[in-house]
Amino acid sequence: MKSSSLAVTVALAATAFTAPAVAQSQPPPQPAPADTWRMPYERGFWGHAGVSFGQSKLLDESCPAGFACDDKDQAFRAFAGGRFNNIFGLEFGAMNFGKFQGGGGEIDGWGGDIAVLLGIPIGANSAIFGKAGVIYARTEVSAAAPGAATGKERGWGGRYGIAGQLGLTKEWALRADYDRYEIAAPGDHRDLETLMLGVQYTFR
Repeated sequence: MKSSSLAVTVALAATAFTAPAVAQSQPPPQPAPADTWRMPYERGFWGHAGVSFGQSKLLDESCPAGFACDDKDQAFRAFAGGRFNNIFGLEFGAMNFGKFQGGGGEIDGWGGDIAVLLGIPIGANSAIFGKAGVIYARTEVSAAAPGAATGKERGWGGRYGIAGQLGLTKEWALRADYDRYEIAAPGDHRDLETLMLGVQYTFR
C-alpha cells in the first residue's frame, strides 16, 4: 500500500510540474487580420459587374395644357466596380434614362456615372450601401409647346442613392437600387430618379 501511495504521489507531482511547461509551449492566440485596403491589382480585391432594369421618372416635370405628358419610362444600367475593403468601394455605370413625353415632343437621354460606395457587409455576398458621385449626361428635347426649351445638352451633375444586394451564391447576387441624378438638359438641369432591380457577379 505504501508503494502504491508513493507512486501516485510521484505521478501527481510530475503532472504538476509538466502542466505549466505544456501550457507555455502553446502559441498565444493571434488577433484577427485587419480589414486592409486592397487595390485592383492586389489579391483580395473583389471586382464586380452587373446589369439592372427598372423605372425612371422625371421629377417636377410640368405639363402644358392641351398636351399629353408622361414623366415615367423604363431605364437600363450596366455597371462595374470593386471593393477596396469591406466598407469602401468604387463603381462605374452607363445607363439609358428612357424616353419621356411632354409639350408635344419627347425627352431622350443617356449618361455615364461614377460613385463611391460606402456600406455594411452582411454575410459572404450580401450588403447594404450608399452611393455618391457624379454623372455625365446627354439629353435631347423636342417640343411643340410655346416657350419650351428644346435641343441637345450635355454636362456634369451630381448623383446619390442607396442599394442592397442579396447573395445567392458566393459570386451571384440580386441587387436593388434607388438613385437620384441631376442631368443636364436644355435650359437647365433636371432631376431624375430611378428604381431598379438587377443581378451582380463578383469576381473572387
